[in-house]
Amino acid sequence: MGRRWTFSQRVGAGFIASLLVALALAVTSAVALLSVRTHQKASLLELSMDLLEVERLRRAFSDKVSSERGYALSGDTLFAEEMVASRERFISIAGRLEARLVVEPASSLLGSAMRAEQEHEQAVRELVVAHAANVPRSKLERLFEERVGTTRLRAYESLQQLSANAEEQLARGIQTAVDVDERVLGLTLVAASLGLAVAAVLAWVLLRRLRPLREEADDSARRFQLLVEGVQDYALLLLDARGRVASWNPGATRITGYEASEVVGEPVDLFYPPESAALGVPEKDLARARRDGRLRTEGWRRRKDGSSFFAEALINVLRDESGALRGYAEVTRDITERRRAERTQGLFAEAGRVFQQYPEPDLMVAELSRMMVPEVADGCVLYVLTPSGQLRPRVVKHADEEKEPLLWEAVRRHQPSPDTPRGLWQVMRTGRSHRVADVTPEMLAKNAEDAEHLRMMEQVGVRSYLAVPLRSGEKAQGVLVLLTSSPERRLTQGDQVFMEELAGRAALALDNTRLLRESREAVELIGIAAHDLGNPLNTLQLLLRKLQRQGPGMAPEKLRDGLAAALKQTQRLGQLLLNLLDLSRLSAGRLVLDVATVDLADLAHEVVERFAAYASEQGSKLVFDAELGLVGGWDRLRLDRVVTNLLSNALKFGAGQPVEVRVERAGLSRARLVVKDHGVGIPPEAQRRIFDRFEQVPSEGRHAGFGLGLYIVRQLVDAHGGSVHVESSPGEGSTFTVELPLLQQGSERELPGTEPPVLP
Repeated sequence: MGRRWTFSQRVGAGFIASLLVALALAVTSAVALLSVRTHQKASLLELSMDLLEVERLRRAFSDKVSSERGYALSGDTLFAEEMVASRERFISIAGRLEARLVVEPASSLLGSAMRAEQEHEQAVRELVVAHAANVPRSKLERLFEERVGTTRLRAYESLQQLSANAEEQLARGIQTAVDVDERVLGLTLVAASLGLAVAAVLAWVLLRRLRPLREEADDSARRFQLLVEGVQDYALLLLDARGRVASWNPGATRITGYEASEVVGEPVDLFYPPESAALGVPEKDLARARRDGRLRTEGWRRRKDGSSFFAEALINVLRDESGALRGYAEVTRDITERRRAERTQGLFAEAGRVFQQYPEPDLMVAELSRMMVPEVADGCVLYVLTPSGQLRPRVVKHADEEKEPLLWEAVRRHQPSPDTPRGLWQVMRTGRSHRVADVTPEMLAKNAEDAEHLRMMEQVGVRSYLAVPLRSGEKAQGVLVLLTSSPERRLTQGDQVFMEELAGRAALALDNTRLLRESREAVELIGIAAHDLGNPLNTLQLLLRKLQRQGPGMAPEKLRDGLAAALKQTQRLGQLLLNLLDLSRLSAGRLVLDVATVDLADLAHEVVERFAAYASEQGSKLVFDAELGLVGGWDRLRLDRVVTNLLSNALKFGAGQPVEVRVERAGLSRARLVVKDHGVGIPPEAQRRIFDRFEQVPSEGRHAGFGLGLYIVRQLVDAHGGSVHVESSPGEGSTFTVELPLLQQGSERELPGTEPPVLP
């Protein structure tokens, strides 16, 4: 038993049969009409040619008569020549007509015209002979009127009758053609009506027999359409054999943003990122589907607005009964959120491993930045709050190795300023993240510090931006900045939530690392303190025992020297204890400045006087130079500690060499304190770390103690809003420069009511 025909096949067969019937009728009618019209056209053409030849015959005879009259009147031989030529043309045309006009009465009329012309020709010749014989003019005129005129009139009448007969034949032929056309038209109408009737009957039969199948097919199509349109979470689309969109459902519109009218007929490459389309990924996916019959794949897709989403796609190959490729059925789902959740869990797990594996802050932040690029963003910059209260870049990372040095240079040249009311410092102060999903060129130009900064950022390419604070409790430790460079990649609200959580964990890990480091340093400090406090204490005990053994009989000079040595050791003990006290307050964040009006020259002079005896013992000459009137709102006790530590440090490392102390004005609003020694100097690699805690530079086997003096100097100077730096070369000594803000004129009266600043 043969295979049943499908609905489409039956409908197609019926319409093909109807088309063949209508085509046969149309061809028959067309052939009949064409044959009749061709015959009629040929007949009319022959009749028209007959009439045309008759008219030419009449014109030739008229030309001959005109030439004869001219010759009769003038005797000019030119007229004789024209007469001969006209008669030859007449004879030629008459010969052609004689072959064409074979039907009566046209043949008889043509013969009469030719005989009349011959009689006329004979009369003309007689006239020519008489003219040659010099017959009188009156006789010639009478001969012309009697013989030539009579024959001419008979010839004209014969030609007129011939012409009338030709016109009558042409008119009769035209009427016959009109009648034939009417009959053909009637026949055509009858044939067309018959064809329409046959087609209508056939169509009625087809509709009657195929209506159930059509209704079933329509119902099935409606159910399928309802199913397709009811799916909102999946993009269902059909592709033709060339990979072009043939069908589009509302779910695809919701996911991609394209309407059906915008994508039907377009290649599937439209939904792939440009770089994937350029690599031929769509063609490769379809080729794999053709090879395996189906394909399940995941990858990035592109929406109408240019944004990207991560899609899971299932492609099935559609083939007909013969195995020929008919197209593809693709089901696509947006799994961006699922992938983000999986990525978040994975990154949180990896971050936990990093926080446990890398106890050092630098290694931890470097590994954290590596995790962010390129998984979350194209670029990452981690700013860390320094002990001096400045935001400095600690790590810069970019997915493009060529852009990373440029990004480093941009952040190095353009450091964020605390005075800026917006930007990174606003994120630091408020603790709220700042995200710009789409950075326009206008926004980039507005936030650039200068043209060079704008050029660098344009070369890096900033398309999307996110700044997240690193906060542990109420304490901010830095800012994590993420940016994207590709146009189709945007930082979303989900990225912001994820990064805020991760930044909080990172800040807590950094805080724990800091606490661990400080606890280790505290233990180390106890050991160093026990050692360094023990030395002057043992020396003091030995001196006191020596004085005790000498008894009352000791010479006054020796007693004075012994007491001076004991006083020196007590001063050293006091200085060490004060440094430890300041260190504990700085570590606990409880250092409160007791601000009052202080003259820097007067304070520096007191410290120099205090160290005069010690400098003399060390063999160093103290050189003091001060500009008077440099008054500021400072803590006198803490500023005394700054000058004391710097001068003590200079005498220790520059023993035997002059030590210079200078106080001068630095601009209109700042005072400068300079302490310069001519000792061994500080190596360049050590200059970057001498202001850090527990850092010291050995000098001839002697150590500075805890390594806290310069650290406390920097902390106290920063608390006063000033700055300190060192300039040194090995073998040429060191110069420490402190700059402090002066008290503005008229602001002295505001000091007592001013809340003392607290060092964070």
